[in-house]
Amino acid sequence: MWTILSKKNNTRASDVQPENLSEGAAEAVQSDNSPDNTSANPDHNSGTGKKKGKAAKGRGAGKFADGKKPRKSFLSEFDLLNRFKHWFLGGASITRSLFRVKAAWQGVAIISSILAVLFILSAFYTGAGEFVISLDSSMSRDGFYLSNTTDFSEKMVCIRGTAVVADNVNVFDISKDVANVDGMHNGENYVAHTFYLTNETGKTSDYAYTLNIRQSAKSAEKALWVMVYVNGKQTIYAMNNASGKPEEQYSVYQFPFAQDAANAAQYVTVSGNQTNIDVSDISNATSINNANALVTTPFVTDDVICTGVRNGIKHKEVDKYTIVMWYEGEDPDCTDEIIGGWVEVYMGFDYAD
Repeated sequence: MWTILSKKNNTRASDVQPENLSEGAAEAVQSDNSPDNTSANPDHNSGTGKKKGKAAKGRGAGKFADGKKPRKSFLSEFDLLNRFKHWFLGGASITRSLFRVKAAWQGVAIISSILAVLFILSAFYTGAGEFVISLDSSMSRDGFYLSNTTDFSEKMVCIRGTAVVADNVNVFDISKDVANVDGMHNGENYVAHTFYLTNETGKTSDYAYTLNIRQSAKSAEKALWVMVYVNGKQTIYAMNNASGKPEEQYSVYQFPFAQDAANAAQYVTVSGNQTNIDVSDISNATSINNANALVTTPFVTDDVICTGVRNGIKHKEVDKYTIVMWYEGEDPDCTDEIIGGWVEVYMGFDYAD
């Protein structure tokens, strides 16, 4: 129930509920409404007279019947102490809240730092068998970019290729248009990736590239053959054989990609006069007469497949690269011992000295 007090303080005693009055005021209302008082007031029954009983005023709810205000209790004298207690508790609550907020921000900062470290580590981490292509920070800062497409719709400073679980194959198994497909286009049992590099520095520059073996397992790199296309010309690399000489293979058929060779000596024709050639080394051959030979270029070191220098790349000029890697089945080191092995290759670009 809502109780509204009149502004003019003319509330009648009959309109005030006893539960809202002090004990003395309630008794006053009851005495005014008692039968004795009613009979003593001749005007009451007629309905024309005025009540002479003293009604409790609207503000009488806070007073005793004699009009005196109730005295404060002894405990109420300590109200300031209670207020101080509430202020103190409120201040402590605010302090705790501030510490909670500070702790929350510290937690956010710690989590952000951890994520940043993990992101930086992931930029340098490569999984087993992955192929990574990356620009040096100075080149990327100056305006060199990589892309999987000629229009450079997505300019990058690092390109990652996925690992391939591969069995041994032969160079004849490589797709003939391998250098004409953009981006990562791995085939069955070989890795293939075509990408582009552009110079947007505003000046002519020289840069160098290196194709490295970052890590490997079970000496799988001994059977690894790598074909590197640079602006349409290719070279096939392999580790030297057990005799320290370049790996070779022979066939009665013309080897693929011969028309794109950067070095004509990579493909030669041999005859039966070469007594060091065994007929078993020639694919699909019954004799060694007029066989074709593919002579690989040796790795620079056990960890470096090849290096190269590009002189005079002009502003807005674009270079095209295609990297193809496979385990060559004709390589004498391609044995069951490398089963389960892997090779991780990294190609880096830097300014030429």
